[in-house]
This record gives sequence, structure tokens and C-alpha cells, in this order.
Amino acid sequence: MHNLRFGFFDDSGLPMDSRILIFYSFETDGNLSRAGILHFLVGERRFVGPRHDGALTEAALSFLERSGRLGSDCG
Repeated sequence: MHNLRFGFFDDSGLPMDSRILIFYSFETDGNLSRAGILHFLVGERRFVGPRHDGALTEAALSFLERSGRLGSDCG
């Protein structure tokens, strides 16, 4: 994955204290663009939905932690 980027989709209408939606985009080694949305359940501290690459979800979790969206009790 190259040029990996994340952003928040805050206008989903879902309560932000229970679910966080994250846009992602990146380029593959073959220069193909990929993008999508990850769904993170705050109470369960996990991503839900289709299975994603482990490196993608690890990077997304790191993005969430750095953003402060998970609160101080996340670990």
C-alpha cells in the first residue's frame, strides 16, 4: 500500500459515540487506486463488516488512536 490516507465520515447520521466511520484510500503496488469505508464499533473496540487487510486495519486503528476519537480508556 502506498499513499495511504484516512478521514472521518462524521455526517453518517449514526451516533459518533458508538460507531466511527473512516474513509480510506491508497494505491497498490500495481498503481491501482483503492478506497472504501471502515466501520469501527467503539464499545466493542473492533472493526466490523467485510474482512480487510490486517495492515490496513492496524493503520486505521493507529489513526483513530492518534486522532483522540477513542478516548483515554482505549488500549
